[in-house]
Amino acid sequence: MLNQVENKEKDVSRFFIFSLFFTAILLHQSNVVFGVNISFADFFCGLLLIFLVTNRRFLIPIGPLVFFFMISILALVSANLYIPIKFAIASEPIRIISDFTKLMAIFIYFLIGYNLAKLHLVTLTIRWYSMFGYLVGMIGILFTLLNIRILSDLLFFADTRFKGLMIDPNYFSVLQITALVYMTRSETIKLPYKFIAVIITLFSVLSTGSKTGMITLFGYFVFRILEYLFLKKKNLPAVVAQFVLGGLLVLGLALFYDFVQQVLTNLAGRIPSFSRVYLLFSDFGAAISEGGSGREDTWKAAFQVIQVSPVFGIGVGTYTTISWKMFAYDNVAHNTFLQITAEWGIPMAFFFIIYVIYLLATATNSRHVPSTVNIIIRDMVIILLMGSMAISLNNARILWLLLGALFFLHENKCVTLNEFQLLEFGGNDDKRNSRFYP
Repeated sequence: MLNQVENKEKDVSRFFIFSLFFTAILLHQSNVVFGVNISFADFFCGLLLIFLVTNRRFLIPIGPLVFFFMISILALVSANLYIPIKFAIASEPIRIISDFTKLMAIFIYFLIGYNLAKLHLVTLTIRWYSMFGYLVGMIGILFTLLNIRILSDLLFFADTRFKGLMIDPNYFSVLQITALVYMTRSETIKLPYKFIAVIITLFSVLSTGSKTGMITLFGYFVFRILEYLFLKKKNLPAVVAQFVLGGLLVLGLALFYDFVQQVLTNLAGRIPSFSRVYLLFSDFGAAISEGGSGREDTWKAAFQVIQVSPVFGIGVGTYTTISWKMFAYDNVAHNTFLQITAEWGIPMAFFFIIYVIYLLATATNSRHVPSTVNIIIRDMVIILLMGSMAISLNNARILWLLLGALFFLHENKCVTLNEFQLLEFGGNDDKRNSRFYP
């Protein structure tokens, strides 16, 4: 009888890990079905939630729960009462329901991330997420260079820009950069493989033709360089060697500028996706206002929407309706910060953004939690926030999962997360966590 119980518990543990694996890799997949952004990761995330709840392993932190309730009440009241009464503009109920469902979904991902960190599984999740991201990225490079058009409707946007399994090449490119973090920060990956990972990421982003992706990748490189220069301890010979190497690099670029320009021009002529990115090097102003971007007009419209209800926000499911009826612009903000400010109002959005910055700062300076775990999660969030300047990632699943993990690490500074520990369901509850359960 005892053996049967133990075998059953092992089967449940294996199935949990199986569900976690598919949740992790399918964070790189999403599609629009009946106007709703759906990912297969949602199904497996639901299984994780059910297992954690039924096995009394699921914790809900009070602070985020209260904030979620406040945002929910504010968003629903604004969308259903304040905006219709004050401006005589009513959004379609199906849009409000759809967007509020998204709000609930991202909160569930936040809670899953929080609990994965508690169960010592967040590093394993990021590892699987990153490895699968590189697999899809390498497929993108191969298909783009060899002009392979198998499953082009699924894998390409406008038949030229690789988007992987995502709905948008810009979104996909930012996810590719987040996968770079684990590959370059992990202490178990050797230096040559880290350089290979950087090259794969660069060409993978180029295959998407995403200017947002290239700017985000460049921004992350600058972040890592500044971190190395000002935060890493270095001896004098290393500093001298690095300055000499940097000087030679700048000198080489200056001497071979015309040659580099010619190479870039040839690549832009042969690879359609790269022609969009090439604008960043030839005409940066045109790059952010032409070629399908039009970010300036989108952001201007977002500021106008924010002014409609700066304190209480316009609520969920109303943005495109208000933007079109009042300002003749039918699109989302293409900026996460502007999007949540418009929907939540300035006070709530400001509090949220400041608190996220605070979490990132404490992750950087923490002396209690193992640095590798903290830094990997911190960097991935920073990359997503960089990408958020040009696309709306307020409903990005991976962002909220990472924020949940980051919140747990901040809340439990003395928890050790060095090694992966396989869950064992059933039996006696961990006494450390008994105070969280009824």
